[in-house]
Amino acid sequence: MFKLLIIFLNDTTNTKTYPELRQMSYGLTMKINVFNLSNYNLKKEIEKINNYLLVVGDTKEIEIFFDNSGGILDEKTILGKLHDVIYSYYPDTKQIKLVKVDKTSVVYMSELEKYKDIVISPNKTPTTYLEYIKSNTPKNYNIQVFNVNETNDFPLTKAVGSGSVHPSYFVHLSPKKVDLKNKNVFLIGKGITFDSGGLNIKSQNMHHMKIDMIGSAIILSVLKLLNSDKSDEKINIHLVIPIAENMIGNQATKPGSVIESYGKKKVEITNTDAEGRLCIADALEYIQLKLLNGLDLSKCIIIDVATLTGNTNYITSGYSGLLMCNNKGLLFSDELIKIGEYIGEYVDFLKIRDEYLDLLKSPVADIANLNHDYKAGCIIGGTFINYFVDKQIPWIHLDLGSCVFKDKKPISYGINLLYQFLLQFNK
Repeated sequence: MFKLLIIFLNDTTNTKTYPELRQMSYGLTMKINVFNLSNYNLKKEIEKINNYLLVVGDTKEIEIFFDNSGGILDEKTILGKLHDVIYSYYPDTKQIKLVKVDKTSVVYMSELEKYKDIVISPNKTPTTYLEYIKSNTPKNYNIQVFNVNETNDFPLTKAVGSGSVHPSYFVHLSPKKVDLKNKNVFLIGKGITFDSGGLNIKSQNMHHMKIDMIGSAIILSVLKLLNSDKSDEKINIHLVIPIAENMIGNQATKPGSVIESYGKKKVEITNTDAEGRLCIADALEYIQLKLLNGLDLSKCIIIDVATLTGNTNYITSGYSGLLMCNNKGLLFSDELIKIGEYIGEYVDFLKIRDEYLDLLKSPVADIANLNHDYKAGCIIGGTFINYFVDKQIPWIHLDLGSCVFKDKKPISYGINLLYQFLLQFNK
Protein backbone atom coordinates (compact mmCIF):
# COMPACT_ATOMS: atom_id res chain seq x y z
CA MET A 1 0.00 0.00 0.00
CA PHE A 2 1.32 3.41 -0.97
CA LYS A 3 0.91 6.29 1.47
CA LEU A 4 1.26 9.98 0.67
CA LEU A 5 2.28 12.24 3.56
CA ILE A 6 1.72 15.96 2.93
CA ILE A 7 3.35 18.39 5.34
CA PHE A 8 2.41 22.07 5.27
CA LEU A 9 5.05 24.17 6.98
CA ASN A 10 5.90 27.81 7.53
CA ASP A 11 9.59 27.92 6.55
CA THR A 12 10.42 31.59 7.01
CA THR A 13 13.91 31.09 5.57
CA ASN A 14 12.40 29.80 2.33
CA THR A 15 15.80 28.60 1.15
CA LYS A 16 14.71 25.18 -0.12
CA THR A 17 12.97 24.31 -3.34
CA TYR A 18 9.34 23.42 -2.70
CA PRO A 19 7.46 21.23 -2.89
CA GLU A 20 10.18 19.09 -1.36
CA LEU A 21 9.79 15.40 -2.20
CA ARG A 22 11.24 12.40 -0.41
CA GLN A 23 10.69 8.75 -1.26
CA MET A 24 10.14 6.66 1.88
CA SER A 25 9.57 2.97 2.53
CA TYR A 26 5.83 3.58 2.98
CA GLY A 27 5.47 5.93 0.02
CA LEU A 28 6.08 9.59 -0.65
CA THR A 29 6.54 12.60 1.64
CA MET A 30 5.75 16.00 0.16
CA LYS A 31 6.52 19.26 1.97
CA ILE A 32 4.75 22.43 0.88
CA ASN A 33 5.85 25.77 2.29
CA VAL A 34 2.96 28.15 2.90
CA PHE A 35 5.16 31.02 4.05
CA ASN A 36 4.27 34.18 2.11
CA LEU A 37 2.38 32.22 -0.55
CA SER A 38 -0.36 34.08 -2.35
CA ASN A 39 -3.62 32.22 -2.82
CA TYR A 40 -2.74 31.80 -6.48
CA ASN A 41 0.66 30.25 -5.75
CA LEU A 42 -0.74 28.08 -2.96
CA LYS A 43 -3.27 26.68 -5.40
CA LYS A 44 -0.51 25.95 -7.92
CA GLU A 45 1.61 24.19 -5.30
CA ILE A 46 -1.27 22.03 -4.14
CA GLU A 47 -2.25 21.15 -7.70
CA LYS A 48 1.18 19.52 -8.13
CA ILE A 49 -0.08 16.76 -5.83
CA ASN A 50 -2.37 15.70 -8.66
CA ASN A 51 0.61 14.60 -10.76
CA TYR A 52 1.68 12.09 -8.12
CA LEU A 53 -1.80 10.76 -7.53
CA LEU A 54 -2.12 10.10 -11.26
CA VAL A 55 1.17 8.22 -11.38
CA VAL A 56 0.71 6.16 -8.22
CA GLY A 57 -2.46 4.22 -8.76
CA ASP A 58 -2.38 2.08 -5.62
CA THR A 59 -2.35 4.94 -3.13
CA LYS A 60 -4.76 4.00 -0.36
CA GLU A 61 -4.11 6.57 2.31
CA ILE A 62 -3.11 10.19 2.62
CA GLU A 63 -1.90 11.93 5.77
CA ILE A 64 -1.94 15.70 6.20
CA PHE A 65 0.27 17.34 8.76
CA PHE A 66 0.60 21.02 9.73
CA ASP A 67 3.99 22.02 11.07
CA ASN A 68 3.95 25.59 12.39
CA SER A 69 1.91 26.74 9.40
CA GLY A 70 0.76 29.99 10.99
CA GLY A 71 1.45 32.00 7.87
CA ILE A 72 -0.86 34.28 5.96
CA LEU A 73 -3.45 31.59 5.28
CA ASP A 74 -5.62 29.63 7.68
CA GLU A 75 -6.03 25.87 7.72
CA LYS A 76 -9.48 25.83 6.11
CA THR A 77 -8.13 27.82 3.17
CA ILE A 78 -5.36 25.28 2.64
CA LEU A 79 -7.53 22.23 3.26
CA GLY A 80 -10.28 23.48 0.96
CA LYS A 81 -7.86 23.80 -1.96
CA LEU A 82 -6.34 20.43 -1.10
CA HIS A 83 -9.75 18.74 -0.98
CA ASP A 84 -10.60 20.18 -4.40
CA VAL A 85 -7.57 18.36 -5.83
CA ILE A 86 -7.88 15.01 -4.06
CA TYR A 87 -11.70 14.60 -4.05
CA SER A 88 -11.62 12.54 -7.25
CA TYR A 89 -9.22 10.09 -5.60
CA TYR A 90 -10.41 10.28 -2.01
CA PRO A 91 -14.12 11.11 -1.90
CA ASP A 92 -14.25 9.28 1.44
CA THR A 93 -12.47 11.35 4.10
CA LYS A 94 -11.90 8.19 6.17
CA GLN A 95 -8.95 7.63 3.83
CA ILE A 96 -7.51 11.00 4.85
CA LYS A 97 -5.85 11.36 8.25
CA LEU A 98 -5.38 14.84 9.68
CA VAL A 99 -2.50 15.16 12.16
CA LYS A 100 -2.27 18.14 14.54
CA VAL A 101 -5.09 19.88 12.72
CA ASP A 102 -7.56 22.22 14.39
CA LYS A 103 -10.84 20.50 15.31
CA THR A 104 -12.94 22.92 13.27
CA SER A 105 -10.78 22.17 10.23
CA VAL A 106 -11.36 18.43 10.68
CA VAL A 107 -15.11 19.07 10.70
CA TYR A 108 -14.71 21.29 7.64
CA MET A 109 -13.01 18.53 5.65
CA SER A 110 -15.75 16.07 6.56
CA GLU A 111 -18.42 18.57 5.58
CA LEU A 112 -16.79 19.17 2.19
CA GLU A 113 -17.16 15.46 1.46
CA LYS A 114 -20.89 15.45 2.23
CA TYR A 115 -21.43 18.68 0.31
CA LYS A 116 -19.65 17.46 -2.81
CA ASP A 117 -21.36 14.07 -2.70
CA ILE A 118 -24.86 15.56 -2.73
CA VAL A 119 -23.94 18.10 -5.40
CA ILE A 120 -22.53 15.50 -7.78
CA SER A 121 -25.27 12.92 -7.10
CA PRO A 122 -26.83 12.35 -10.55
CA ASN A 123 -30.30 11.13 -9.57
CA LYS A 124 -31.48 13.82 -7.17
CA THR A 125 -35.12 14.78 -7.14
CA PRO A 126 -36.78 17.48 -5.04
CA THR A 127 -37.99 14.76 -2.68
CA THR A 128 -34.62 13.01 -2.22
CA TYR A 129 -32.92 16.38 -1.78
CA LEU A 130 -35.49 17.35 0.84
CA GLU A 131 -34.63 14.15 2.72
CA TYR A 132 -30.93 15.12 2.59
CA ILE A 133 -31.77 18.52 4.09
CA LYS A 134 -33.89 16.93 6.82
CA SER A 135 -31.19 14.44 7.76
CA ASN A 136 -28.54 17.19 7.88
CA THR A 137 -30.51 19.79 9.82
CA PRO A 138 -28.90 20.39 13.24
CA LYS A 139 -30.97 19.04 16.12
CA ASN A 140 -31.47 22.46 17.68
CA TYR A 141 -33.20 23.77 14.55
CA ASN A 142 -36.82 23.57 13.48
CA ILE A 143 -37.59 22.59 9.91
CA GLN A 144 -40.82 23.69 8.28
CA VAL A 145 -41.66 22.15 4.92
CA PHE A 146 -44.35 23.40 2.55
CA ASN A 147 -45.46 21.21 -0.35
CA VAL A 148 -45.65 23.89 -3.03
CA ASN A 149 -48.02 21.81 -5.15
CA GLU A 150 -50.57 21.92 -2.34
CA THR A 151 -50.46 25.65 -1.59
CA ASN A 152 -50.74 28.92 -3.47
CA ASP A 153 -48.31 30.69 -1.14
CA PHE A 154 -45.23 30.24 -3.36
CA PRO A 155 -46.57 30.83 -6.88
CA LEU A 156 -43.26 31.59 -8.61
CA THR A 157 -41.60 28.42 -7.27
CA LYS A 158 -44.74 26.52 -8.26
CA ALA A 159 -44.44 27.88 -11.79
CA VAL A 160 -40.81 26.73 -11.98
CA GLY A 161 -41.64 23.17 -10.96
CA SER A 162 -44.90 22.82 -12.86
CA GLY A 163 -43.39 20.73 -15.67
CA SER A 164 -41.94 18.09 -13.35
CA VAL A 165 -43.56 14.88 -12.16
CA HIS A 166 -41.96 15.56 -8.77
CA PRO A 167 -43.48 17.97 -6.24
CA SER A 168 -41.74 21.23 -5.36
CA TYR A 169 -41.02 22.26 -1.78
CA PHE A 170 -40.34 25.40 0.21
CA VAL A 171 -38.18 24.83 3.30
CA HIS A 172 -37.54 27.07 6.30
CA LEU A 173 -34.93 26.16 8.93
CA SER A 174 -34.94 28.24 12.11
CA PRO A 175 -33.34 28.01 15.57
CA LYS A 176 -35.51 26.40 18.25
CA LYS A 177 -34.26 29.00 20.72
CA VAL A 178 -34.17 32.55 19.38
CA ASP A 179 -32.20 35.12 21.36
CA LEU A 180 -33.79 38.52 20.75
CA LYS A 181 -30.47 40.24 21.49
CA ASN A 182 -28.75 38.49 18.60
CA LYS A 183 -28.34 39.68 15.06
CA ASN A 184 -30.52 37.91 12.50
CA VAL A 185 -29.19 36.30 9.33
CA PHE A 186 -31.50 35.03 6.59
CA LEU A 187 -29.76 32.81 4.05
CA ILE A 188 -31.55 31.94 0.81
CA GLY A 189 -30.20 29.11 -1.33
CA LYS A 190 -31.31 28.21 -4.83
CA GLY A 191 -32.41 24.56 -4.78
CA ILE A 192 -33.05 23.53 -8.38
CA THR A 193 -32.27 19.81 -8.40
CA PHE A 194 -32.22 19.71 -12.20
CA ASP A 195 -32.57 22.53 -14.68
CA SER A 196 -33.55 21.66 -18.24
CA GLY A 197 -34.40 25.31 -18.89
CA GLY A 198 -38.09 24.47 -19.07
CA LEU A 199 -39.76 25.27 -22.40
CA ASN A 200 -36.85 27.66 -23.07
CA ILE A 201 -34.80 24.48 -23.14
CA LYS A 202 -31.03 24.65 -22.72
CA SER A 203 -28.98 24.09 -25.86
CA GLN A 204 -25.77 22.87 -24.22
CA ASN A 205 -24.25 21.41 -21.03
CA MET A 206 -27.62 20.32 -19.71
CA HIS A 207 -26.01 17.19 -18.24
CA HIS A 208 -24.28 19.37 -15.63
CA MET A 209 -27.55 20.86 -14.40
CA LYS A 210 -27.86 18.39 -11.54
CA ILE A 211 -25.63 20.87 -9.67
CA ASP A 212 -28.07 23.78 -9.82
CA MET A 213 -28.90 23.33 -6.14
CA ILE A 214 -25.38 24.31 -5.06
CA GLY A 215 -26.49 27.59 -3.47
CA SER A 216 -28.75 25.77 -1.02
CA ALA A 217 -26.14 23.07 -0.31
CA ILE A 218 -23.59 25.77 0.54
CA ILE A 219 -25.79 27.53 3.08
CA LEU A 220 -26.72 24.21 4.71
CA SER A 221 -23.03 23.31 5.09
CA VAL A 222 -22.30 26.76 6.51
CA LEU A 223 -25.06 26.34 9.10
CA LYS A 224 -23.68 22.94 10.09
CA LEU A 225 -20.16 24.33 10.51
CA LEU A 226 -21.38 27.23 12.64
CA ASN A 227 -23.49 24.82 14.65
CA SER A 228 -20.60 22.39 15.20
CA ASP A 229 -18.50 25.02 16.98
CA LYS A 230 -21.56 26.68 18.57
CA SER A 231 -20.91 29.97 16.77
CA ASP A 232 -24.59 29.99 15.76
CA GLU A 233 -25.60 30.51 19.39
CA LYS A 234 -24.68 34.17 18.97
CA ILE A 235 -26.62 34.65 15.72
CA ASN A 236 -30.20 33.81 14.83
CA ILE A 237 -29.72 32.00 11.52
CA HIS A 238 -32.61 31.19 9.20
CA LEU A 239 -32.27 29.13 6.04
CA VAL A 240 -34.90 29.50 3.33
CA ILE A 241 -34.66 27.00 0.48
CA PRO A 242 -37.09 26.74 -2.45
CA ILE A 243 -36.68 23.30 -4.06
CA ALA A 244 -37.91 22.49 -7.56
CA GLU A 245 -37.07 20.62 -10.75
CA ASN A 246 -37.30 22.78 -13.87
CA MET A 247 -38.54 20.47 -16.61
CA ILE A 248 -40.54 20.44 -19.83
CA GLY A 249 -43.98 18.85 -20.05
CA ASN A 250 -47.59 19.56 -20.89
CA GLN A 251 -48.05 21.29 -17.52
CA ALA A 252 -44.87 23.37 -17.77
CA THR A 253 -45.08 27.15 -17.49
CA LYS A 254 -45.31 28.78 -20.91
CA PRO A 255 -42.95 31.65 -21.78
CA GLY A 256 -44.93 34.88 -21.55
CA SER A 257 -47.08 33.67 -18.65
CA VAL A 258 -47.89 36.21 -15.93
CA ILE A 259 -47.78 34.96 -12.33
CA GLU A 260 -48.68 36.98 -9.24
CA SER A 261 -45.96 36.63 -6.62
CA TYR A 262 -46.31 35.85 -2.90
CA GLY A 263 -46.26 39.62 -2.28
CA LYS A 264 -48.84 40.35 -5.03
CA LYS A 265 -46.39 41.60 -7.67
CA LYS A 266 -47.18 40.53 -11.23
CA VAL A 267 -44.25 38.84 -12.96
CA GLU A 268 -44.05 38.10 -16.67
CA ILE A 269 -41.98 34.95 -17.13
CA THR A 270 -40.41 35.81 -20.48
CA ASN A 271 -37.86 32.99 -20.14
CA THR A 272 -38.40 29.79 -18.17
CA ASP A 273 -34.62 29.25 -17.99
CA ALA A 274 -34.34 32.31 -15.74
CA GLU A 275 -35.96 30.26 -13.00
CA GLY A 276 -33.65 30.67 -9.99
CA ARG A 277 -34.52 34.34 -9.55
CA LEU A 278 -38.22 33.42 -9.41
CA CYS A 279 -37.65 31.04 -6.50
CA ILE A 280 -35.45 33.58 -4.72
CA ALA A 281 -38.18 36.22 -5.12
CA ASP A 282 -40.61 33.88 -3.34
CA ALA A 283 -38.07 33.41 -0.54
CA LEU A 284 -37.46 37.15 -0.17
CA GLU A 285 -41.14 37.95 0.11
CA TYR A 286 -41.69 35.10 2.57
CA ILE A 287 -38.91 36.44 4.80
CA GLN A 288 -40.14 40.02 4.63
CA LEU A 289 -43.82 39.25 5.15
CA LYS A 290 -43.50 36.43 7.68
CA LEU A 291 -40.18 36.63 9.53
CA LEU A 292 -39.17 40.28 9.93
CA ASN A 293 -42.13 41.51 11.96
CA GLY A 294 -40.93 43.29 15.10
CA LEU A 295 -37.22 42.88 14.30
CA ASP A 296 -34.68 45.69 14.26
CA LEU A 297 -33.75 45.71 10.57
CA SER A 298 -30.36 47.25 11.35
CA LYS A 299 -29.52 43.95 13.08
CA CYS A 300 -30.64 41.84 10.11
CA ILE A 301 -29.15 40.78 6.80
CA ILE A 302 -30.44 38.72 3.88
CA ILE A 303 -27.96 36.89 1.67
CA ASP A 304 -29.06 34.85 -1.33
CA VAL A 305 -26.64 32.36 -2.87
CA ALA A 306 -27.13 30.86 -6.32
CA THR A 307 -25.62 29.55 -9.51
CA LEU A 308 -27.86 32.11 -11.15
CA THR A 309 -26.36 33.01 -14.53
CA GLY A 310 -23.80 31.64 -16.96
CA ASN A 311 -23.07 35.28 -17.73
CA THR A 312 -20.73 35.41 -14.73
CA ASN A 313 -18.27 33.29 -16.70
CA TYR A 314 -17.98 35.98 -19.37
CA ILE A 315 -17.06 38.48 -16.66
CA THR A 316 -14.63 36.50 -14.48
CA SER A 317 -14.00 33.26 -16.44
CA GLY A 318 -14.98 31.36 -13.32
CA TYR A 319 -12.17 32.74 -11.15
CA SER A 320 -14.45 34.92 -9.06
CA GLY A 321 -18.04 35.05 -7.88
CA LEU A 322 -20.04 38.24 -8.34
CA LEU A 323 -21.69 40.28 -5.60
CA MET A 324 -24.56 42.73 -5.92
CA CYS A 325 -26.43 44.43 -3.10
CA ASN A 326 -28.71 47.29 -2.12
CA ASN A 327 -27.46 50.44 -0.38
CA LYS A 328 -27.84 48.88 3.08
CA GLY A 329 -25.91 45.84 1.90
CA LEU A 330 -22.95 48.06 1.06
CA LEU A 331 -22.28 48.22 4.81
CA PHE A 332 -21.20 44.57 4.65
CA SER A 333 -20.12 43.93 1.06
CA ASP A 334 -16.56 45.21 1.54
CA GLU A 335 -16.01 42.78 4.42
CA LEU A 336 -17.22 39.84 2.34
CA ILE A 337 -14.95 40.85 -0.55
CA LYS A 338 -12.01 41.28 1.86
CA ILE A 339 -12.52 37.80 3.30
CA GLY A 340 -12.71 36.38 -0.21
CA GLU A 341 -9.33 37.92 -1.05
CA TYR A 342 -7.81 36.51 2.13
CA ILE A 343 -8.97 32.92 1.63
CA GLY A 344 -8.83 32.80 -2.16
CA GLU A 345 -12.58 32.56 -2.71
CA TYR A 346 -12.73 35.77 -4.69
CA VAL A 347 -15.79 38.00 -4.98
CA ASP A 348 -16.09 40.97 -7.33
CA PHE A 349 -18.63 43.77 -7.00
CA LEU A 350 -21.23 44.85 -9.54
CA LYS A 351 -23.35 47.90 -8.82
CA ILE A 352 -27.10 47.70 -9.41
CA ARG A 353 -28.08 51.01 -10.99
CA ASP A 354 -31.62 52.35 -11.17
CA GLU A 355 -31.37 52.41 -14.95
CA TYR A 356 -31.15 48.61 -15.09
CA LEU A 357 -34.71 48.27 -13.86
CA ASP A 358 -35.89 49.85 -17.12
CA LEU A 359 -34.59 46.76 -18.89
CA LEU A 360 -37.20 44.64 -17.13
CA LYS A 361 -40.30 46.63 -18.02
CA SER A 362 -43.26 44.54 -19.09
CA PRO A 363 -46.39 45.60 -21.00
CA VAL A 364 -48.48 43.03 -19.12
CA ALA A 365 -46.94 42.87 -15.63
CA ASP A 366 -45.05 44.84 -13.00
CA ILE A 367 -41.73 43.27 -14.05
CA ALA A 368 -40.33 40.70 -16.48
CA ASN A 369 -37.85 38.07 -15.32
CA LEU A 370 -35.54 38.56 -18.33
CA ASN A 371 -35.00 40.84 -21.31
CA HIS A 372 -33.58 39.01 -24.33
CA ASP A 373 -32.35 42.22 -25.96
CA TYR A 374 -29.59 42.86 -23.42
CA LYS A 375 -26.49 40.78 -22.74
CA ALA A 376 -25.69 41.75 -19.14
CA GLY A 377 -27.51 38.70 -17.79
CA CYS A 378 -25.79 38.69 -14.41
CA ILE A 379 -26.76 42.30 -13.69
CA ILE A 380 -30.29 41.78 -14.98
CA GLY A 381 -30.66 38.78 -12.64
CA GLY A 382 -29.49 40.81 -9.66
CA THR A 383 -31.73 43.71 -10.65
CA PHE A 384 -34.77 41.44 -10.81
CA ILE A 385 -34.09 40.05 -7.33
CA ASN A 386 -33.43 43.54 -5.94
CA TYR A 387 -36.93 44.56 -7.06
CA PHE A 388 -38.35 42.29 -4.34
CA VAL A 389 -36.12 43.56 -1.50
CA ASP A 390 -37.20 46.13 1.09
CA LYS A 391 -34.68 49.00 0.89
CA GLN A 392 -34.50 49.13 4.68
CA ILE A 393 -32.92 45.73 5.16
CA PRO A 394 -29.32 44.93 4.14
CA TRP A 395 -29.30 42.47 1.23
CA ILE A 396 -26.46 40.77 -0.64
CA HIS A 397 -26.78 38.64 -3.76
CA LEU A 398 -24.02 36.15 -4.67
CA ASP A 399 -23.99 34.80 -8.22
CA LEU A 400 -21.47 31.97 -8.12
CA GLY A 401 -21.22 30.98 -11.78
CA SER A 402 -18.63 28.29 -12.47
CA CYS A 403 -16.56 29.13 -9.35
CA VAL A 404 -18.25 26.17 -7.69
CA PHE A 405 -17.80 23.56 -10.44
CA LYS A 406 -14.59 22.86 -12.32
CA ASP A 407 -13.30 19.89 -14.30
CA LYS A 408 -16.73 18.24 -14.01
CA LYS A 409 -16.68 18.17 -10.22
CA PRO A 410 -17.80 20.48 -7.39
CA ILE A 411 -15.21 22.48 -5.50
CA SER A 412 -15.24 24.06 -2.07
CA TYR A 413 -15.77 27.70 -3.12
CA GLY A 414 -18.36 29.55 -1.05
CA ILE A 415 -18.49 27.49 2.14
CA ASN A 416 -15.50 28.93 3.98
CA LEU A 417 -16.30 32.34 2.49
CA LEU A 418 -19.73 32.53 4.13
CA TYR A 419 -18.56 30.77 7.29
CA GLN A 420 -15.82 33.34 7.87
CA PHE A 421 -18.13 36.22 6.96
CA LEU A 422 -20.77 35.20 9.48
CA LEU A 423 -18.16 34.85 12.19
CA GLN A 424 -17.19 38.47 11.47
CA PHE A 425 -20.82 39.61 11.17
CA ASN A 426 -21.38 38.34 14.67
CA LYS A 427 -18.75 40.64 16.15
